[in-house]
Amino acid sequence: MEQIFRRVIDGNFSELKGLIVAASIPVPEYLINELIAGLLKGNRNVTYCRARIRPQNRVSVELKTPLLPLTLNLKLKLEESLDLGASPKIRAWLENNVLLGKLGSFFDIFPAGIKIDGNQFVIDMGSFLRSPEQKRLLGLIKAVEIQTMEGQVILAVKIEAKEEKSSSQ
Repeated sequence: MEQIFRRVIDGNFSELKGLIVAASIPVPEYLINELIAGLLKGNRNVTYCRARIRPQNRVSVELKTPLLPLTLNLKLKLEESLDLGASPKIRAWLENNVLLGKLGSFFDIFPAGIKIDGNQFVIDMGSFLRSPEQKRLLGLIKAVEIQTMEGQVILAVKIEAKEEKSSSQ
């Protein structure tokens, strides 16, 4: 059974052409903070980062860095959908401390894959994927809608293995 599942996954679900999956994935705040800690491991520029998930796509981030004498308390508003361009990106608008956020960008405190563009944080999800399998699976995602409630992010995900058009017609 495992060999069959592995073959289907390794084949990028090509044996299941026409597959469409719609899923609602509730991600608790503690798991998001564990992911952030994992991403920041080894980053000398950030000594502490904790996200608090709020309703209406709002996130509060407490960030400490040895490069600045104060703790950055950032308030962000997440865009409601994932940007599924060449590499999927989460975009969030900085609602306060715009100057401090820009200083953080100037001092390059954020790890690769996270940048500030004006007053917008951009998190390139593709830059955090390590294996070719992870990148292949990410390619199956066709849409992601983002909603938050207190302490939780809810992702509405659409996954699709498209049918390839026959070249003989």
